[in-house]
Amino acid sequence: MKKTFCTAAILSCAAATAHAQGSVTLYGLIDASVQFTTNQDGGKTWAMSSGTTRGSRFGLLGREDLGGGTRAVFRLENGFDVTDGSLGQGGLMFGRQAYVGIENDSWGALTFGRQYESMVDYVAHLTAADWSVYMEHPGDMDLTNRGVRVDNSVKYTKSYGAFTGSALYSFGGQAGSFGKDSMWSLGGSYDDGPLYVGFGMTYARQPGDRSAGTFWKATNSAIGEFVTVAHSFLTVGGGAAYRFGSIKLGGDITSTTYKDGFEGQNVNFMNYELNGVYYFTPAFSAGLGATYTDGKIDANDGDPRYIQYNATATYSLSKRTDLYAFATFQRAMGDAQVAQVTQFISPSNNQKQASIGVGLRHSF
Repeated sequence: MKKTFCTAAILSCAAATAHAQGSVTLYGLIDASVQFTTNQDGGKTWAMSSGTTRGSRFGLLGREDLGGGTRAVFRLENGFDVTDGSLGQGGLMFGRQAYVGIENDSWGALTFGRQYESMVDYVAHLTAADWSVYMEHPGDMDLTNRGVRVDNSVKYTKSYGAFTGSALYSFGGQAGSFGKDSMWSLGGSYDDGPLYVGFGMTYARQPGDRSAGTFWKATNSAIGEFVTVAHSFLTVGGGAAYRFGSIKLGGDITSTTYKDGFEGQNVNFMNYELNGVYYFTPAFSAGLGATYTDGKIDANDGDPRYIQYNATATYSLSKRTDLYAFATFQRAMGDAQVAQVTQFISPSNNQKQASIGVGLRHSF
């Protein structure tokens, strides 16, 4: 009798182990570059940087099969600076992503934690910021530079063939107010062979409360003064890309509004971008792009404007290791007094700034 019980227990444990199969994948990317910038507070600068094209990171991605096409999932992703080993995203241990959830083959995925919103998920791929953080739309005003992660968020994602869509809500966590500091986002994409179409919409209450590490950096010269006082923030955008043969062409348009962003009235920015990549060989490609930004400040009829030109080249040494070069130039116009090609470096002291660099990227 005792032997029968032990045998049954062993078989039961084996069955449970077979049923709840899971996996944890360690992955990462290390990106380091040397660059020259023409005007940072009036001076020329040589510098080494981490994450010029892709933020250096390592992460853990886990899945456990719960049966019936259902899985438990989680992701913990850390960002770091390869030049000195420090933590990224304001020193957070898992500042890039941290979430847990359930996914099912039929009804989709529901995840909880620190996650990306729809402008990053579906529109960022269409911009030159996909080549380098130095090629963002001014100040990353429309969130397409992949720098935004949303805390305290619930996200639902579902795919239908070539279409994927998602909805996200972030709780503000303010006692006595459900809406204060809250955020929501909607978006989707159609990805079918050579054609990609993406769109997104993100709204945030009191964006200034999120600007310290979650949204924009304090050194942002393009939108910093509007973010800190705005009642709310709304960005909407979309675009498409198509590859035929050795050429890939794309474009995107975004609209961003800071409600009550200046003297109690709205501030709006439109971004218009075209870009293209030519694949000379499977290992070597080069791209060119341009973005025009048109601003409108209702309170004083201000018209801050920017134009930015971007160029990139990538040579793959292997499937996991790339050499790259980049160049970007921004000119501020109208009521925009200074240029700043990316919020991750200091602004210029006039209306022009350029940066060029070379780097090495390795993924694992």
